[in-house]
Amino acid sequence: FLFVSAVEVKIEVVIPEKERSKEEMSPNGKASPLIYKVNGTARHYHLEEHPIASNPYHNPKDVVEASVCHVKDLENGQMREVDLGCGKALLIKESGEFHAVGHKCPHYGAPLVKGVLSKGRIRCPWHGACFNISTGDIEDFPGLDSLPRFQVKIEKEKVYIRASKQALQTQRRTKMMAKCISLSNYNLSSTNVLIIGAGAAGLVCAETLRQEGFSDRIVMCTMDRHLPYDRPKLSKSMDSHPEQITLRPKEFFRTYDIEVLTEMHVAAVDIKNKTAVFKDGFKMEYNKLLIATGNTPKALSCKGKEVENVFNIRTPEDANRVVKLATSKNVVIVGASFLGMEVAAYLAERAHSVSLVELEEVPFKKFFGERVGRAVMKV
Repeated sequence: FLFVSAVEVKIEVVIPEKERSKEEMSPNGKASPLIYKVNGTARHYHLEEHPIASNPYHNPKDVVEASVCHVKDLENGQMREVDLGCGKALLIKESGEFHAVGHKCPHYGAPLVKGVLSKGRIRCPWHGACFNISTGDIEDFPGLDSLPRFQVKIEKEKVYIRASKQALQTQRRTKMMAKCISLSNYNLSSTNVLIIGAGAAGLVCAETLRQEGFSDRIVMCTMDRHLPYDRPKLSKSMDSHPEQITLRPKEFFRTYDIEVLTEMHVAAVDIKNKTAVFKDGFKMEYNKLLIATGNTPKALSCKGKEVENVFNIRTPEDANRVVKLATSKNVVIVGASFLGMEVAAYLAERAHSVSLVELEEVPFKKFFGERVGRAVMKV
């Protein structure tokens, strides 16, 4: 028998306090430089140093415009997927105004037309990511990218959408970000922001800082040997390789100067002296610290937990090993909530048999109640 222990993992995103002063307008109407404090000293970051957002309509060959409906086809509070010939968009009418954005959630590709529209925002029907319908910006997670936003115009009571063909294909938009412009001011053992943990929470923090114009050094460190990856996919696609589930490619981290130290174990943090001490003795000074290490699988406490065929799933290597060893074998999964059920579903066609062990009478009882749990048991 192969035993797999499943555990629910919850991550709370905590973003370091922003040190940006309020943006003021100069007499000529241009925005003044943003001012940051780095280790107690003020420095300036000019907006012209920020990467300029590319105009999605600068290439006429990449633009498509089409009439998608009559103005009376949609009532307030309604949404509709519309086809522009080379891709689809989500047309929304709220408070008498039309908006057009990408029709798929950038997180896992859920159809947003089945989501919930309320007060200028649409919420994904699968995992609850929330997007602003006016800007397409992501305002609540999970997910990293925003929706592309398309131009809408009304002519002779017909609704037209003008969109980038590329945006219609990708169905996602990464927000404009700053880069680090002060690496030369730091040695290897000091950083402005240190993030311990390189999961979704840590990466969201790093990206949000860059999106808000933060231009000093950011270092993420992790005990994993990989760049930040989508850990929830380990139970959904257990034979995936790390590069297939990374949250961002290598080039992204290079482009936006987000440093990731892999296989680095923080053994202690000296809060008074603002220093992180690593297991190998290396020390790193920081100005701001975020601890986003997530959770660890709960180990079995019963007799036999030390034997070779008992596994927890935490890394891609763990998941790959379980799939390999489970093929044509009898598998027992301890825990029948989301992760346990996902692992069971994935192994059902590979293992000889799959059994789930759960304290509750039915799966998902704490989340959905006994009635839903019993329905799941019949599947």
